[in-house]
Amino acid sequence: MLTKIVLLVALGLVVWQLVSALRALSRGQTGDPQRLMEALKRRVILSIIIVTALFVLGAMGVITPHAL
Repeated sequence: MLTKIVLLVALGLVVWQLVSALRALSRGQTGDPQRLMEALKRRVILSIIIVTALFVLGAMGVITPHAL
């Protein structure tokens, strides 16, 4: 149960970084391209960590996939 909560929080952080990047993109001020790149870089890093964690937790048997 704790692993599911941690993964959901991490997915929430990914969405937060996307919103942050969208705000930086829509404002279009001087320092915003750097802010946009930082937000997108964090999103990619978080996504890689989440996918890796899902594979590792699935291989260890902590989480089990299910069919729809």
